[in-house]
Amino acid sequence: MNYLEGVGSKKGGGGIASESQFNLQRRKEVESLLNKGEDVPYTFQDEEENQVRSNPYIYKNHSGKLVCKLCNTMHMSWSSVERHLGGKKHGLNVLRRGISIEKNNHGKEGQTTQDFQQEQKIIEAKRSLRNNGVIPISRVATIKNPKTGLVGLAIQVNYSGEARENDDGKSNMINIPPLIRIVSGLELSDSKQKGRKFLVIAYEPFENVAIELPPNEILFGGNDEMNSYKDGVDELNGKCTFWDAVSKLYYVQLFFKQEEQEQTGA
Repeated sequence: MNYLEGVGSKKGGGGIASESQFNLQRRKEVESLLNKGEDVPYTFQDEEENQVRSNPYIYKNHSGKLVCKLCNTMHMSWSSVERHLGGKKHGLNVLRRGISIEKNNHGKEGQTTQDFQQEQKIIEAKRSLRNNGVIPISRVATIKNPKTGLVGLAIQVNYSGEARENDDGKSNMINIPPLIRIVSGLELSDSKQKGRKFLVIAYEPFENVAIELPPNEILFGGNDEMNSYKDGVDELNGKCTFWDAVSKLYYVQLFFKQEEQEQTGA
C-alpha cells in the first residue's frame, strides 16, 4: 500500500500504514472480492432496463449502507449481506416472490377477453363509487354447531335498504361482494382498544360495520356450510362468508376455539 508522507516514511517512498488504515483497506478488498467488483446502485437511482445484476435486491440507501429491498433489512458490510443472502429468511422471501410472479403471469396468459373486460368494468366502478353515509342494518346472534359443539357468531348485514348514489337510476351489472377483515386493537389510534379484536365488514359505498369479537382463536373447520362459496380473496372470506347478490344480504359465520380446547392444546 502506498501512503505518501506518512509517519516514518522517506521522501518519495511509501508511508507506513497504521493498523486502522490497514484494516480499512483489507475490508475494502474483501468486500470487492465478495461483490465481484459489481457496482451497487442507490435506492433512489433509476436503473437501466437491460441491466442484469447478480443480486438484484441489494441496494445502497441515502447514507451508503447496504439494504435488501425484498426483506427490508440493512447491513453494514458485504459479508453481512452474504450471510443474509444464504439465510432462511431471504430464501423464503425469494420463493414467495417467485410463486407470486408465476401466478400473475399465468393469470395474464390465461385471461380471456371477457375476463379482461370484466376487470376493466370493476376498475371503473370502483373509481365512480362514493361514500353515501348509509350505515347498513346488522344482526348478530350466538350459535352452536350441533356436530362439533363449537360456539360462534352468526352475522347478517342488510345492504338492500338504501339505493346507491352512484347508480344514477341504472342497475350495476358488476357484483362486487363485501369483504371482511379482522382488526386488532393495536391497529387503532385509541389506546383503550388495545387487547380487543374487531370484525370489520366493508362494502362500498356504505359505511363500514365493526363488531367486537371474543379473544379466542377462530376455527375455519366448523364452517362446512360456507365452503361452497369460492370467490373469497383469502381463507377468512372464502370459508366464513356468503353473499346473496339478489337479496343484498351478507352472512358471516365464525366459530371460536373454547378455553378447554386451548388448555388441552397447550
